[in-house]
Amino acid sequence: MEKKIEQIFKNHSKKLMILPILLILFSAIFLINQQLTTGEVIQKDISLSGGMTVTLYTDVQIDKHLLKTTLEKDFSEILIRGLSEFGTDKEVGVVIDTPDINEEDMKKGILEVTGITLTEENSSIEVVGSSLGDSFFKQMVKALIFAFLFMSLVVLITFRKLLPSFAIVIVALGDLMITLAIINLMNMRISSAGIAALLLLIGYSIDTDVLLTTRLLKNREGTIIESVISSMKTGLTMSITTISAITAAYFVSSSLILKQMFLIIIIGLLVDIILTYMLNAPMLADYAEKQLGGKN
Repeated sequence: MEKKIEQIFKNHSKKLMILPILLILFSAIFLINQQLTTGEVIQKDISLSGGMTVTLYTDVQIDKHLLKTTLEKDFSEILIRGLSEFGTDKEVGVVIDTPDINEEDMKKGILEVTGITLTEENSSIEVVGSSLGDSFFKQMVKALIFAFLFMSLVVLITFRKLLPSFAIVIVALGDLMITLAIINLMNMRISSAGIAALLLLIGYSIDTDVLLTTRLLKNREGTIIESVISSMKTGLTMSITTISAITAAYFVSSSLILKQMFLIIIIGLLVDIILTYMLNAPMLADYAEKQLGGKN
């Protein structure tokens, strides 16, 4: 297996870079188009855009389609999700999201369809003003930008070489862009927890790239290709164990917020494997060979 990987890196390193580069370009075009057509890079949920979330707890089976149709008479947009009991598929209620804030019409519509009167005991209503949601979203975007800036600075100080540091930042940025494009293609509405997952993803992405760069430029043992393969073994083990653990948590969790966080991290880690070992590894191997006089 190692011989095959060695031959691939020796003879086809440039070809390996085609797929990740195309993915980054496609994602950039997709996100720019999304911004131009909708005014937003991502689809935001109530916690970021403002609106009202109603959670109804009941063992009664609710016709979600009928409830949605009824509520859409008074609301511009309605999103209804089932609420499941922990570790099972048994529904224990519904969650209703809408950008419009009108508690009375909401209560009336639910009563009409389900016969249930909303009370403090069987429901909860969360209202987020549009200005508050927008302000919170801007703060989260600033957090992402500062995370990238500080991460770039730390990487540059650590390795003191512009090209390898730039490659790490590009891979992390590409990971974020491709993950966002996939999320949009899945028509997923991002919550504040989803933004937090993207912040975590930056850290996960940097780990494998720093490991690869360290093995090649600082602690190289043997040939360049041997260092790449050694780094791949460790990095892939880290990524696969993390993906396995988070995938298990995704299927066990009944919280929609946690599920979204887990799914974003899983997607991002899978993308990171492609970018780290098909884009960053060939670039660093070529750099090490030309600039550091390493053996190939």
